[in-house]
Amino acid sequence: KTRGLESFCSKDSRRYIIEAHQHHQLASPTEHSYLNMYKQILLFVALIASVAAFAPQTVGVRDTNTVCFAKHVNDKAAKWAKSKRPRKSRPSDINRTPTVYAIHSYQHPPEYTISDEPASPMPKPEK
Repeated sequence: KTRGLESFCSKDSRRYIIEAHQHHQLASPTEHSYLNMYKQILLFVALIASVAAFAPQTVGVRDTNTVCFAKHVNDKAAKWAKSKRPRKSRPSDINRTPTVYAIHSYQHPPEYTISDEPASPMPKPEK
């Protein structure tokens, strides 16, 4: 097994590599069983932690670590909409007067005129 090491390693480094290789091969069966047992325990703990993350909480238990109370009350719809409207900041907006439309040229149709005669009942349409 050490034939390939002679070409590129010194004598001390070859001895170190051989001892490390023998130590790895001669590891006791109890060491391997302990390692396997630790791996299984670690896997079991990880499985329990991942399952517990999705388990529902029991009824009646209140988590005191979460904050449930708001520090500021939200505005209702009208107050919120009012706060979002554009402000009149320019002088042309502040000093604007309403537009006056001349409607004197508009003539009302005769059916909308007010008369002094008493109201007369409408005849029923015939079929």
